[in-house]
Amino acid sequence: MNQPKEDFLPIAVPDLTEEEISEVVETLKSGWISVGPRVERLEQMMAAAQGTRHAIAVSSCTAALFLVAKALEIGPGDVAIVPSMTWPSTANVFEQLGASCAFADVDRRTGNITGETIAPLLDEYGGSVKIVVPVHMSGLPVDIDTIDDLAERHGIAVVYDAAHAIFSSYRNRPIGRYGTASCFSFYAIKNLTMGDGGVITTDDDELAESIRLWGYHGMSKDAWKRYSKEAASPHVQCIVPGYKMNLTDLQAALGLVQLRRSEELCAKRNMLVEAYNELLADVEEVETPIFETENGRWGNHVYGIRLLGEQGRRDEVMDRLKQRGIGTNIHFQPVHLHHYYRQKYPDVSLPNSEWLGERLLSLPLCTVYGESEVYRVVDTLVEILAEIG
Repeated sequence: MNQPKEDFLPIAVPDLTEEEISEVVETLKSGWISVGPRVERLEQMMAAAQGTRHAIAVSSCTAALFLVAKALEIGPGDVAIVPSMTWPSTANVFEQLGASCAFADVDRRTGNITGETIAPLLDEYGGSVKIVVPVHMSGLPVDIDTIDDLAERHGIAVVYDAAHAIFSSYRNRPIGRYGTASCFSFYAIKNLTMGDGGVITTDDDELAESIRLWGYHGMSKDAWKRYSKEAASPHVQCIVPGYKMNLTDLQAALGLVQLRRSEELCAKRNMLVEAYNELLADVEEVETPIFETENGRWGNHVYGIRLLGEQGRRDEVMDRLKQRGIGTNIHFQPVHLHHYYRQKYPDVSLPNSEWLGERLLSLPLCTVYGESEVYRVVDTLVEILAEIG
C-alpha cells in the first residue's frame, strides 16, 4: 500500500502500514484521543531511544524550538545564532519572542554551520548572544564537539534542530543526547511520521519542567494527569500564561508504531541513498551529498544534490523533471534572503549559503520507494542534463 496511484512520483510520501492504522483505530475506540497514555508512552520510548532523562512531545518541531527558547527566557535584546540554510521556523521563533537573529554561513559540502562560521558572530555580538541553534542538515550531524566547546566558553545554550536527524548519531551516541536540548520533527514526510508533531529531548530537569508548563496553558498538570483515574486531583493552577502546543494520542498512535519500525525504515533509506550515490557517481554535473563524517552518521532525510554549472540551471532542471512526472524540492532557500529577513537584515551576505540556495535540488526519497524509482529518477535527470548541455 501507499504507492502513489498516478504516474507522478512525489518527492516523498508517508510510509504507513496496517499496523499504524490498527493503532489509530484502537486509539479512537479507547475514548481518549487527546493528550493521554499514548503520548506518555511515546515520550518514554523517545527518552529511552535517545538516552535522555526527558522527552517532551509537542505539536511540531517549530513548537519544540519555540518552547525551549521560551523556557530559556530568550527575549528582547537577545541574539540567537542560526544557520541561514534551514527552514524559516528556526529563525522565526526568535523573532516571535522579540530576539534578533545572527545568520551564520555553512560549509558548502555539508550544509552545516561550523565553529569557523559561528565564532565571528560571537565576537561581533558578544554578551548579547544567548543561544546557538545548529541544524543537522538532512540529518548529517554538525561538529558537535567544536560547537559545544564554543558555547561552553561563551556561556550560551546550544539547542540542536534535529528535525532531520531521528536516525542520526554522533560518536556512536544518539543525537538527542547532545546540547542543552534537541528538537525533533515527525512531520508527514519525515523519516518517522505522526502526520505532524515534535519531541524535545534534554537531561535538564528544570528546563523540562518549564517546557511542559509553557506548552500546556501554563497549567501544572495536563489533561491526562487531571482527569484519568491515575490523577490525584483535577484542581490545578495557571502558573504562567502558557500556550497550547501538546501532541495528541491520535498522533502518538502513529509514532509508537513508527518508532518500533525504526530499524527497518532506517535500513531502507540507507539502501536508497547508496543506490543514488552509485548511479550518480560519474555524473559530472552533479555533486552528491555527504551522509557520513568521521564522527557522525545516518544523515538521510533528503537526498539533496548540487547541480553544478551556471546560475539558474537548477530551476530549469526542476521544471523538466516535473513535466516528466518527477517531483523535486529545494532544501533550502537561504532564510536571510526571504522577504521579511531581507528587509530586516539587508546587509547579510553569506556566500556558501547563497551558492547552495541556487544549486540544491532534492530528489525523491522515502521508504515507500524502491530501487526502480531511483533508477527512473536518475535516468530522467541524466537525459535532461544532456539535453540542456
